[in-house]
Amino acid sequence: MFFCCNIFLGLWFMQKWKKSGSLLQLTCRDHSDPRQTFLYKLSKKSGLQYFRNVVLVGSLQDRYVPYHSARIEMCKTALKDKQTGPVYAEMIENLLLPVLQNKDCNLVRYDVIHALPNTANSLIGRAAHIAVLDSEIFLEKFFLVAGLKYFQ
Repeated sequence: MFFCCNIFLGLWFMQKWKKSGSLLQLTCRDHSDPRQTFLYKLSKKSGLQYFRNVVLVGSLQDRYVPYHSARIEMCKTALKDKQTGPVYAEMIENLLLPVLQNKDCNLVRYDVIHALPNTANSLIGRAAHIAVLDSEIFLEKFFLVAGLKYFQ
């Protein structure tokens, strides 16, 4: 909970300091009606079903992108929230239903656990967020063990 609050506090501070519309969009606060937010509207656009393979990678160590969000899954908090929970469920359905209905599209989810050093970046979750792209060894192992079949 501590890290979650820090992220929201950081987003709030950045929004006030930079006056960034994209931060409002990322937190679905760009419209009072959640079904009018940029991310909700984006979820209704077609796209993922046109790929042959949709590979979703999530890490519980990543505190920048929530695990359930990276995997496009429902979270426990949204299940309990009677106001925004149904909207979140609609967004997931908007994104995944076309993928699941396309027999030529393969959806797969991977969980990643990184061996990270004890640094400030690890503590705040940044290290896990960028580890996939920052580590050539990880990418090489991922493709050799699991990912290569999706790119043939």
